[in-house]
Amino acid sequence: MFLALWYYLRGYVMIKAKGFSAERFMNMATFRGVYLWDIAQDGVGMTMKAAGGSLPLLEACAEKTGCGLEILGWGGLPAFLRRFRSRQAWTAGLLLFALGLYGLSSFVWVVEVEGNERLSTEEILSACKEMGLCPGAWKGHVDTQAVTNGLLEGFGDISWVSVSIKGTDVTVKLAETIEKAEMVDKETPCHIIANADGVVLQITAERGTPMVAAGDVVKKGDILISSEILIGLEGEQQHREYVAAEGAVTARIWQRLAEEMPLQYEEKVYGGKEKENNSLIVAEKELDLIHPNSGEEWERSPIFEKPLALGDFTLPLKWKKELWKSYEMVAKSRTAEEAKALLEENLRKKAENLLSTYGTIEEMTVRYAEYADSVRGEAEIVMAERIGEKRQLQKESIENDTTEKEREVANGTI
Repeated sequence: MFLALWYYLRGYVMIKAKGFSAERFMNMATFRGVYLWDIAQDGVGMTMKAAGGSLPLLEACAEKTGCGLEILGWGGLPAFLRRFRSRQAWTAGLLLFALGLYGLSSFVWVVEVEGNERLSTEEILSACKEMGLCPGAWKGHVDTQAVTNGLLEGFGDISWVSVSIKGTDVTVKLAETIEKAEMVDKETPCHIIANADGVVLQITAERGTPMVAAGDVVKKGDILISSEILIGLEGEQQHREYVAAEGAVTARIWQRLAEEMPLQYEEKVYGGKEKENNSLIVAEKELDLIHPNSGEEWERSPIFEKPLALGDFTLPLKWKKELWKSYEMVAKSRTAEEAKALLEENLRKKAENLLSTYGTIEEMTVRYAEYADSVRGEAEIVMAERIGEKRQLQKESIENDTTEKEREVANGTI
């Protein structure tokens, strides 16, 4: 392989030895130190390759052996460069392209993040940009170790980082720490209170003392399950303790929602024209030189976006293809009944968005008000929903309550 490269750089000649003394010609040339290769039979002659500088010696050997010598062509780097002597503009363009490609390859054009699950890619890329790593940055100024240390220090959820540069691409690989399990506080005393007005449908107390029952009307802020419990047998002296109340309370609650629907509106109507548009993306900037007629309105939907490459080398360019559909905004109208149907559907969707996992809609009543140009709908929704939320007790509140109870016991009030 080294010998072939050597003769390619020096240049070689392709010849044909004619006559019945071709083998004698090759023996004489080899004896005189001429290296011959790619030898093949061609009729009564032999074709072969030899170093370009050995041609005078080959001509002398052919004359002594009585062989005819035909030059078939020249090869190697010198012959390749001779082709461009008369193509100066093309040669200059090729050199400029090579210099431009080399210059572009000195910058970072793509930054990818791998291994993140809880952390967003945008957060990590933003942090890398502050440390000088971003598309368009010169590779010589990118300190991969500094970026690694900065990410480890800036994000507590990252346990390992690797920043590698390959061509114009930078890959940030990371491993996140093990997600901490959500800790449920079962020690700090707390009540479960109502976070909305309603009528209790069901109550289940795992810890604490239930303060309401099914059918009770409760207000927002009322204690549903108290943290206070009595310890001791009935008829004997009992004492109080405070625990972290736990349980679920389902209640019937009411919600009011309203929305207005115009009778006159505009709708997007497609004209049937579809065109494919291609553009070039350079350093996150889109160059769209040829595009559909801008005199119309077009809706754009992506078909693909892929980076350009020369072999394994990824260029800092992306090719983007989109489908453009022409449309126009057309004035339309709806009847009051159509508006009412849409209002009911929208209000129901809004109500469903307010529900938790455990909630259901029991009933929805919509009242409508018709105006000259619109219809307004006001809905009253009856829901079955969990209404309990925890509220911690302050230490002072517990001490004051305990002192008050002891005082009442001492006075014989309880």
